[in-house]
Amino acid sequence: MRFVLRLGAALAALTVVGACGSGDGSGGDGESPLEQALRRMVLQPDDLPSGLVLGDATFTTNESLAAASAAPEARGAELEGWGRILGYEITYQPGGEVPAELPVQGINVSASLYTTEEGASTSFADSVKVAEETDWAANYAGLREFQQETINISGLADELVWLQLSGYQPATEGPDALVTDDLIFFRVAGERGFLRVLARSTRTGDRQHYQSTVEGWLRSLIQNVTDALAKGGFEMEEGE
Repeated sequence: MRFVLRLGAALAALTVVGACGSGDGSGGDGESPLEQALRRMVLQPDDLPSGLVLGDATFTTNESLAAASAAPEARGAELEGWGRILGYEITYQPGGEVPAELPVQGINVSASLYTTEEGASTSFADSVKVAEETDWAANYAGLREFQQETINISGLADELVWLQLSGYQPATEGPDALVTDDLIFFRVAGERGFLRVLARSTRTGDRQHYQSTVEGWLRSLIQNVTDALAKGGFEMEEGE
């Protein structure tokens, strides 16, 4: 049985929102250079194992973020104050033929661009604050021995915070399943990124068993962002 877990409502408002744009991740005719650059700032299919397939892919506008907020006007003013231009989100999920050793239940990646590094840094700090103040134990009430840890890692981005949530899902038959949910927030120059990897395994009780794999995907993701920013060809201005 596939284990499905949703982000807390507050964090979801920052990372997973309704938006506009192509839903298949392939891009389309008439996309702006900025939209094309954002598509390059997430994990690509070749960055991941073949058992994972592309899910939803959407652009996130300031208007859609504000509309999804409990206080649309205040949220819109906040986003404008940060100089947020546009965002993009993509998901991956297990396909029909998934190797038994692949514990991933889902991957969520997002990228957003800001007119200044200061604005991106303020947005990064706001997202981390929401995540750190969320009562994850309540959200994961069905897991035994729930733990929330901060993974120490440095040197990959200008700013980075990695939260790992984990616990054991009781089974009616067979061994309990270890569930890990890695939430990684980072900033590279004027881009703010997010990576979430949800995994479930009955083969190990080691909470760090998949950490090196997630770190490898994180390194690929940050390299994609760095390469897209270096390539340029788009304007970092509001209204693009």
